[in-house]
Amino acid sequence: MRQTERRIASVSKAFDALTYIAGSEVAVSARDLSQRMGQPLATTYHLLNTLVLEGAILKGPDRRYRLGPRIGYLGAAYLDQGEPTDALVGPLRELAAETGETAYLSVWRHDEIAVVATAEGSHAVRVAQVSPGTCGHAHARASGKLLLAHASASARRRYLDTHELEPMTPNTITNLDDLNRELAVILDRGYSTDHEEFVIDVSCVAAPIMVAGHTLGALTVSCPTARFVEHEQSLTQAVKVAANRAGRALDSTGHREA
Repeated sequence: MRQTERRIASVSKAFDALTYIAGSEVAVSARDLSQRMGQPLATTYHLLNTLVLEGAILKGPDRRYRLGPRIGYLGAAYLDQGEPTDALVGPLRELAAETGETAYLSVWRHDEIAVVATAEGSHAVRVAQVSPGTCGHAHARASGKLLLAHASASARRRYLDTHELEPMTPNTITNLDDLNRELAVILDRGYSTDHEEFVIDVSCVAAPIMVAGHTLGALTVSCPTARFVEHEQSLTQAVKVAANRAGRALDSTGHREA
C-alpha cells in the first residue's frame, strides 16, 4: 500500500490549512483558503471552525484567521526536544562521508542557535568536532549567520539585542549594519560562509534545511581554510544537496530523493 493511501484526508487538509496560514504574512480569509485548497467555501468554514475550537488558530474581528496558542505550544515542544531526529542525522553523516569533512547540524533552541549533532570527517587533517550543545557567536559562524538570515525579524532582533558582536578573529563582522547587509546577501543566495570569522585557519559553508518554505535548521561543513579555498564550489554544492535531502526527509508530504 502506498503511503498516500494510509492518510486520513481530513487530517491532511487541516495541516494544509495550518501550513498556508503559517506561511502568510497577513491573517487569512476563509475565501482565500478555500481557493487555495480548491474546496467549497462551506467545507472550508467547517474546517476553520474546528481548528478555532481546538485552539490551533484564532479568528479575528475582521473574520480572518491566524495561528493560535496551541500551535505555539507544539512549536515550542518541537524545539525543546533534546535530540535531532534520525531523518536529519542520516543526511548529516552522508555529508561528512561524501566530503571527508567535519559536518554539523544546528537549530534554534531557547532563543539560541545551537549545534545538536556532529559527524567527523575522514581527512587526516580535519577540523575537530563541535560538541553538541555549543551555542553563541552566531554572527561569526556560517550556521549562525544562516539561521539569523532566515529568522523572523523579531527573533533576529531578540538575538542581536542580547548578544554582543564580539571579534573572534580579525575577519569577524562586528558592525551591525555590516552584519545586516551580510544576512541579506545570505538570504538572497541561499547559503552562508565563514572565512576564518570564528577560528583562524578554519572556514565553513552552511545551507538551510527547509520544509514548506520554513527553515528548520542548518547543515554545515567545516575544514582547514587551504582545502576550503581549493574546493569551495564542490563543498557548497554538497552541503546544499544534503540540506535539501534533509528537508525532503522531514517533509510531511512524504517525498524522498529518487
